[in-house]
Amino acid sequence: MNIRFARECDQNNIMEIWNYCFNDGPKFTEYYFNNKYKNYNTIVVEEEADIVSSLQLNQYKIKLNNKEYDTSYVVGVSTLPESRGRGYMKHIMDFTLNELYKKGQLVSILMPIDYRLYRKYGYEHCYDQIEYEIDIEDLRGFKSSGSLIKANLGHITEMMNIEKSFLENLNGIVIRDEDYYKNLFKEVESEDGYVYIHKDNESDGYIIYFINGDNIFVRELYYKNINALKGMLRFIYNHNTQCKKVNITAPVDDKVRFILSNPKTVTMKLKPFMMGRVINFKEYLKSLHIECNDKLNLIVSVKDDYIKENNKIFKISLDNNKLSVEDGEFDYDVEFDINTISQLAFSYINGKEAYLLNNLDENKKVIDFLDLIFVKKENYINEYV
Repeated sequence: MNIRFARECDQNNIMEIWNYCFNDGPKFTEYYFNNKYKNYNTIVVEEEADIVSSLQLNQYKIKLNNKEYDTSYVVGVSTLPESRGRGYMKHIMDFTLNELYKKGQLVSILMPIDYRLYRKYGYEHCYDQIEYEIDIEDLRGFKSSGSLIKANLGHITEMMNIEKSFLENLNGIVIRDEDYYKNLFKEVESEDGYVYIHKDNESDGYIIYFINGDNIFVRELYYKNINALKGMLRFIYNHNTQCKKVNITAPVDDKVRFILSNPKTVTMKLKPFMMGRVINFKEYLKSLHIECNDKLNLIVSVKDDYIKENNKIFKISLDNNKLSVEDGEFDYDVEFDINTISQLAFSYINGKEAYLLNNLDENKKVIDFLDLIFVKKENYINEYV
């Protein structure tokens, strides 16, 4: 067995594995390998000169606690059927995590097909969404003074302004630039989807959706104000002769549920969406700015079975809004595995919840310090590859 980064000549083999393992269709696969795939961000397992397993590390910037981090989004983890059950996934994930550490990245994200597969590698649940399932007739009453037009590349700046306004209070978001939106248009087109923009004096909302039989799936419904939201819900209702149901995915703090005429007829689900992982705990802590002038310290033992540099005891000291961190042999205040550390770092849980989930007796001093460093927030991400 040999694990390495892919070469240009490997792409066809990797596409064959992708096509076998994922039911994406030729248009999306062509889009992905022409626009997202990079051989230098792809790791493969080679057995007797044959590539039998692979994954990609798609590059994004995410914003955690008002700081931007380069991150690798692990996608396309796949193995040919005749090579499954041989432990290749363990080896490729071990290799991947240590390469990310060497690369200098502090955090990573992953969308799991099964959470149980990735928890053992230190990834943990850090993002939710709300999913609405609505009878399209329940959207009958909405009206708006604006109108909708089909969006194109000329609307990217307006879409970026809408997105910035919509997500301003959310944590863990991807930083989207013009190139991101150019790719997004290609991605939506590859899946036969549509992008429309709402205008009322200015562009104040946009919708990305797909029609699947008698169902509309709304991937993004971003808006600056309630008038724009109502206008786009009315736009969805105007499909009532061809569609019966609509599914809308949205951030947990979304406002759709507040304006529905009869929420009792709507199904609302909390949908687990994305996992996160700390790659370099020490450097992540040092990157934080803490609004506190007190001098405090905390000693944490971290258990990480895959990145040895995290598998240590850390003394964390706060002085003049900055954290300093040293590792060594100390008597520690609390011990967490890297999964809990990751949920804290992504601001998905608070200190009290960390103690509860690990069945520990509460220590108020430690919990208060954890809550000072890791302030719980609403996380949101909506990237699929």
